[in-house]
Amino acid sequence: MSNITRNIFLFSLLCLLAVSCNINKDVVADCAYNCNKDAKANALYESWIQDKLKCMNMARPECSYNYPVMPGMDEWALFNTTQAMIDACQVPEAVLACQSTQAIMEALWEYPFFAEITFRYNHYQQDFETVYSNNGAYKVFVTKNDAAQSILTRLLLVDPLFPVLPHGLELFLAQPVFLKQLSIEDKKKAVTVVFKNDSLRQIANAYGQDVMRQVAWLFIGRTMFYANYKPFVDLVNSNTQLKGFLDTSLLEVYSQEEYDRFFQLIILNGQAFIK
Repeated sequence: MSNITRNIFLFSLLCLLAVSCNINKDVVADCAYNCNKDAKANALYESWIQDKLKCMNMARPECSYNYPVMPGMDEWALFNTTQAMIDACQVPEAVLACQSTQAIMEALWEYPFFAEITFRYNHYQQDFETVYSNNGAYKVFVTKNDAAQSILTRLLLVDPLFPVLPHGLELFLAQPVFLKQLSIEDKKKAVTVVFKNDSLRQIANAYGQDVMRQVAWLFIGRTMFYANYKPFVDLVNSNTQLKGFLDTSLLEVYSQEEYDRFFQLIILNGQAFIK
């Protein structure tokens, strides 16, 4: 897919996701039926998501949802609109009622549009909100008291050198609703692992590292802010550019030197935060 075609598709996706919030309510609330216990069917489905399984380094939780159609399937190519794709990828309410928090997170991770949240440089927060804010599974997920822990568990397991996907996980945990759930110890643990993963990507010159590094700095900055780390909070309150970045992920700079100087504010404070 060319960049122009992909950008047109993404624009259409963002517009449609912003107004799409209906989920299928026609499934009977029978957990024995809805939890996809058919081993053969699960194995066939997992053959379509090998990249995400390999990246995550964990087995799918019990009662994980099998999307009926995925990119690459013949049926996916038959869709004429992005809206039809979105409608086909809503987890039924009856299934959500049967799932653990980790199983719901798995559905959000396997959502066919997951990678789109980090596709547009400098628009990560906007695209996250567009893709997930009206997603039925996400609406249930944010009500769970252990939602942040389920994401943190994955952050500790994910392969940081895998293309694109690990950055999306960092962006997930960077949402204020989840950061507020984490203890100060877990916040420091998360910042430590994001620093480590960033270092590994730098050494390996991993795909997307040059443009997606900004997601890591967004995560570290927000985590310090919601940890009420005073040196950083004071800095944010006196720096409108930094506050704007933490709120929106948008950053407007005019040179590499200015870019590097800006993120040093987050990096140096982050290193002090985890000591």
